[in-house]
Amino acid sequence: MSHFTALTRKNVFTTLSVLALVAGLAGSAVVHFDMGLISPAYAASGADGHNGDGGNGGNGNGGNGSGGSGHNGSTGGQSGGGQGSPDDDSEGQGPRAGGGNARAGAGGPVWSNEGIPEVELGRLNVARSPDHVLERALAESLNELSDAAVDFYNLSVDEMVEELSLHFDDLSYIDSPLQNLALLDAYLEGETPLADAGVTNDLDTLLAVFLGTASDKTVEITDETVTAVTTILGDPITGHDADLLAEAAESIRIAILAGHG
Repeated sequence: MSHFTALTRKNVFTTLSVLALVAGLAGSAVVHFDMGLISPAYAASGADGHNGDGGNGGNGNGGNGSGGSGHNGSTGGQSGGGQGSPDDDSEGQGPRAGGGNARAGAGGPVWSNEGIPEVELGRLNVARSPDHVLERALAESLNELSDAAVDFYNLSVDEMVEELSLHFDDLSYIDSPLQNLALLDAYLEGETPLADAGVTNDLDTLLAVFLGTASDKTVEITDETVTAVTTILGDPITGHDADLLAEAAESIRIAILAGHG
């Protein structure tokens, strides 16, 4: 299944200081991402998958905890509404949730079958949560959405990386892995749950920031990570498409590591 059409590589930062900071952490040059990324399900929904014309929603910002995480306190403090997801500092393995998943086939959930790469997922393992858990997390992200988070999710990947690297403590965005993966799942399925909130960004950027933010800060996002997570969610991205999404999401992860420390 192809979810991507193009990616243009340019310099990601507008200042040498940010480039040096993030490139040093990554161990390689950081690049600019301008993808043309469309999921068939998203396209079939009739929404314009680019530049927010007709519905690429962004995502909201929640309170810290398993329900969602907001920085700068602009959306409130502790949420605690999530379903067993690790907190924003967790580097451990997430739950391997079982039954009740609508993505389950006759022999069990999608992720119980072969074909998922052997790769460290860390807190991305919460993608295995049952559908009702992801649905609850999605609802929480909507309830906790702030104006500041809307502004953040309307930025380009370049701008997000710069803001995360240099102004991390002043930002408001979701860092709950469960809420980010619920958003990722929804957009892969062709839904646009956050469009009404005022985020008009393109699908490319949204998938990258959802995945990059959901990941552990210190666990590299690779093409195998993308394939594993999207397969678990029931809408696999593989091959060159996985390479492109991994590269963009990895730039977000590195920026969070740089900003958070």
